[in-house]
Amino acid sequence: MKNGIATFEMIAELQRLAERAFVYKLKQKDASMTPQQVEAEVCKWYKERPGAEFGDGIGRVGDLSRFK
Repeated sequence: MKNGIATFEMIAELQRLAERAFVYKLKQKDASMTPQQVEAEVCKWYKERPGAEFGDGIGRVGDLSRFK
């Protein structure tokens, strides 16, 4: 069980790191962005990045029925 928890914690940390990197990139492009604009862009990024519509990641969509 501890291995699964550690894996989840690592995935969550990678997600936070990716978000921080995206915010940094946004601010480099336009330093005048308001916090509300940054938040809107982050929300848009989560919805539109490659693979977002299928859960996550780039590649061929697997058979989702295996999770039922």
